[in-house]
Amino acid sequence: MNTLVEKLFPESTEEFIHSADGTKIGFRKLGAGPAIVMVHGSVSTHTDWMPVAKLLADRFTCYAMDRRGRRGSGVGHAPYSIERECEDIHAVLDAAGPGAMLAGHSYGAICALAAAARRAVPKLVLYEPVLPVGGLVAGPPLKDYAHAIASGDLDLAMEIGLSAFIRLTPEVILAMRSSRAWPKLRGMAKSWTRELEVMDSLPPSAEEYRALRSPTLLLVGSESREHPMKDASRALAATIPDVRVATLEGQDHMGLRNAPEMIARLMAEFLAA
Repeated sequence: MNTLVEKLFPESTEEFIHSADGTKIGFRKLGAGPAIVMVHGSVSTHTDWMPVAKLLADRFTCYAMDRRGRRGSGVGHAPYSIERECEDIHAVLDAAGPGAMLAGHSYGAICALAAAARRAVPKLVLYEPVLPVGGLVAGPPLKDYAHAIASGDLDLAMEIGLSAFIRLTPEVILAMRSSRAWPKLRGMAKSWTRELEVMDSLPPSAEEYRALRSPTLLLVGSESREHPMKDASRALAATIPDVRVATLEGQDHMGLRNAPEMIARLMAEFLAA
């Protein structure tokens, strides 16, 4: 399937739009068919969605956006807030045209959820929004993380973040430090602070999403951590009026990279229904 898609759609185009505050928001566009805008999480870029986008490109036009401060997008002209993220998403939805659908992963799923709550979309896909319904997402370690950022020690900051927030083992973190991906992670360390602050500032319940009007697919990894992935997903499943829950068997929070075929299949079934 990958080979077929690459033959049909071997290239994506790099485009951009300006958000409400004038910030440049970049995105990768590929495929043909109904449009879907894809929003990535923290410490990542649009590339997280590309394996799934390539698999969907024979049926959908995929807009994999870079959130502000990432890769093809500007840092932002207005003070950061979830409202700015919503404006950025709405700008890309406008570029995608009427009827564009929306998908988000992790913190990007929080942003997508907030954007859809403010302006309904025909279909919404959420992959484990990290809401603080079972307690703070960052909590006290955020102070140490922010201090490391302020001191300019981005390596230490990332070690704290990967250990305290994502809960990776020291062995995994050590392997990551020696990988080619480490410099890119360091480069995104500063923006993680403000996103963690937003996560911990959100209400400790999902009640505000009870009025959501968009039919929603909620993706949950069977191996994901109880908090803040499974508990947040359960709260949303019990609150969103029109919701379907799909379990990613054998997967955790990193399914976009590890199981794109599974995610593409579930999304295609839902979006085309």
